[in-house]
Amino acid sequence: MYLNEENLMVQVVSKENMTKAYKKMVANKGSAGVDEITVTEVLDELWDKWDTIKPQLLKGEYEPQPVKRVEIPKPDGGKRKLGIPTVMDRIIQQAIAQVISPIYEETFSDNSYGFRIGRSQHQAIEKAKGYVEKGDTVVLTAGVPLGRPGQTNLIKADIVE
Repeated sequence: MYLNEENLMVQVVSKENMTKAYKKMVANKGSAGVDEITVTEVLDELWDKWDTIKPQLLKGEYEPQPVKRVEIPKPDGGKRKLGIPTVMDRIIQQAIAQVISPIYEETFSDNSYGFRIGRSQHQAIEKAKGYVEKGDTVVLTAGVPLGRPGQTNLIKADIVE
């Protein structure tokens, strides 16, 4: 199937899709980003700036705001770095995901669990346990580079006995 990028972006910025993305983002709550605009404040901001943001998105010229960096405690006592996009950028991310997820989701293997709608690492572990119980003895973990400097591919095979 040929995907027309322009047509996809028209779907992304449609009022229906943006409203759905806004409602989903509100339901998820979350903290304000670097602009300090909260979930409860963003609706006015979105519609005030929409005449500027929409054409930028359609032309591929939209620039997301920097991500707010925070550290959250880990159960072991350490800290984990977390990036918090602005609420506006999270709405836009959600709107894009709502349009493209149904397209690429159908191409994934049934055995794929990473970053999948309705799937989790816990389900992947349970599936792997089932294979071990069946007698399968090789577990393959694979990762794809995101193109960041110094990032390496991850291909690892472990023998499970």
